[in-house]
Amino acid sequence: MALTGFRGRLSNAWSFAHRWKGRILFAFLDQGLYSSTNFVLTVLYAWWLPLDDFGRYVVVWTAVFFIEAVQNSMIIDSLPAIVSHHGRRNRGRIDVAAFWVVAAFGLVSSGLLLAAAGVLWALNSAYAMPVFVLALANPLQRMYLYFRRLCYIRDRQGVAAAAAAAYSVTLLAGAGALALFKMVSVGAVLALPGLAAAAAMAAILGAGIGRVTRIRAVNVKWLAVRIWNSGRWLAPAAVVSWLMSWGIFPLVAAFSGPGAAGIIRALQNLLTPIVQFNSALNLALLPRVADKVADHGDGYARRFALRATAGFAGLVLIYCATVLATAPLLLPLLYKKPEIAASASLLWPLSFGIIWEASRVAASMSLLATRRTRIVLTSRLIALGAFGGGGVVLGWTAGLTGVLWANAIATATGAAIVIVTALRPRPSAV
Repeated sequence: MALTGFRGRLSNAWSFAHRWKGRILFAFLDQGLYSSTNFVLTVLYAWWLPLDDFGRYVVVWTAVFFIEAVQNSMIIDSLPAIVSHHGRRNRGRIDVAAFWVVAAFGLVSSGLLLAAAGVLWALNSAYAMPVFVLALANPLQRMYLYFRRLCYIRDRQGVAAAAAAAYSVTLLAGAGALALFKMVSVGAVLALPGLAAAAAMAAILGAGIGRVTRIRAVNVKWLAVRIWNSGRWLAPAAVVSWLMSWGIFPLVAAFSGPGAAGIIRALQNLLTPIVQFNSALNLALLPRVADKVADHGDGYARRFALRATAGFAGLVLIYCATVLATAPLLLPLLYKKPEIAASASLLWPLSFGIIWEASRVAASMSLLATRRTRIVLTSRLIALGAFGGGGVVLGWTAGLTGVLWANAIATATGAAIVIVTALRPRPSAV
């Protein structure tokens, strides 16, 4: 009897793996191309640009992460659950409505960047032109992020991988051309992602995904309301998360110079591959988890959170341990800047924070699928408070190292809150 049960569970596991292997393979290929290209370019820009210019590039690029954080939390992450609950038979109309929502978001965010460029022109002209260039490229980047997620909602991960290939080839070819003609500058490298996003969107449109048809304004308004209801707690949480993860770079540049921000980013770059790996799993799994929760209820969400949290955290732990062990060899080889190699000890707090951030991924997916988003904001606010208090104490006693440790401890605090909430049944479900 026990043997029969074991065989049944083994058969179910094999069937599950067979169904998901194609989806996950293409998701890994998509995210792998995207992240490996960014990894290589970060290394190349650290080579080609003076350390202060590299730091300025890092600081300006944090604005991209800020805008993406708001877009992902408010719009992109809300769509799978909305489609699962309201639009399985009418996804085309929701796709077009979402296109116009994203287009409006892109125009508004670019307008804010243009205003920031005007202010920076008077305060610090070294940042003004890069921010202006970013404002021009931003709408294309916003739309590619939406088209990319749309591939996953439509269960067309292979198209997302093809688009990532177009994105990577365009970026690398553009960077190579800039280096060949000795035109590498902060503004020039910030323009390249816009061109790459256009190439990627062309690949997606060529596969028949994301084509825009006529739609009534009432449909766009309906979706905007649903997105607001689903994401209104996630967007502030994303802003708080950005303050803790990327907002630290402008602060470091302001107090210690842009070169210090460049050093931290170069170290962090060693850890981004595993972060992007987890993002690939998130992209592949979230739409399907939302469908499963809609069909089977909250119990499925809790089981998924429990099992996947252990998997996400375990993978990141192994990766970070490998990076820490090999850092004395890797840093001089990769960056060829003694200032970066001398700061290898800062990898410890960066790794600790990333391990905990990975631990919350599955729990956050579970909460999104069950549309429990307020706790995400609450956890981020508590973490921000812990970072503020810990940053003052540890920063005073240990300098930049103390600030990074305060950030890591605060990240662990917020992750623990999200995990506990995801594993606990809702009162209405008891």
